[in-house]
Amino acid sequence: MPETAGRFLRPPFPPARSAACFCGSGRRFKHCCGCTGADRSTPAGIGIVPDFLDAATCRSMVEHAGSCRSERLKVIDPQRSTPGKVVSKDDDRRVTEWVELGDRQAELDRWVVRALTETIAPVCKRSFAWFERPHVLKYRPGGFYEGHADSDHVDPNTGRWQKVLDRDVSLLIYLNDGFEGGTLHFEHFEFTLQPKPGMLVWFPSDVRYKHTARPVTDGLRYAVVSWAAFDDEPRVKDAPPRSAVGLPRPGE
Repeated sequence: MPETAGRFLRPPFPPARSAACFCGSGRRFKHCCGCTGADRSTPAGIGIVPDFLDAATCRSMVEHAGSCRSERLKVIDPQRSTPGKVVSKDDDRRVTEWVELGDRQAELDRWVVRALTETIAPVCKRSFAWFERPHVLKYRPGGFYEGHADSDHVDPNTGRWQKVLDRDVSLLIYLNDGFEGGTLHFEHFEFTLQPKPGMLVWFPSDVRYKHTARPVTDGLRYAVVSWAAFDDEPRVKDAPPRSAVGLPRPGE
């Protein structure tokens, strides 16, 4: 295997149930981030701000998104994607739509800048180089996205996970309720989150945080999605993605 590819291989995850938790707490995984009890804590690495946006802002964006054109999104083809090349395709594992927002796209960009600079960077104690231009995603009844990691894909020849996209942190901003289903589920932690209007959720983009948008069974679900790259993280690719929006470094 080429040395550059080997740099981006992921170690096996999750740990054994009785092994030390990956978060460094000193407790066993099954009693810590892998706990499935009703009174469990949020697993390490997952951040939640319940009221990142106010109700009026959410309603306004949902009303606008409902009047805009949308089209079905593709997924990344793991068999043909490599650290040097990402290939997309239509796939029945993802049934969701991207909304063309027109002149309100800049509003989404401002939300993501605020989330990254005021909330996420201070918690991570690291700065970001760029984020991928955010989208509003629309899930109709039957819409879902099967389990996936936002930066990683499994090599079909070795069964090993590797980083193929320069995404370090994933973030979601939920815009509405009034739908059935549509929960966010992290399979390695057996942790499920019910979206609420205005809620910001973020987590590392790697395979540890493999997640599913479970099927919407009734109503429409709207969410904003973006991904960001740390300033100091080794890069899979020679240049940022075409959709990247740069962020100033601290002190600039």
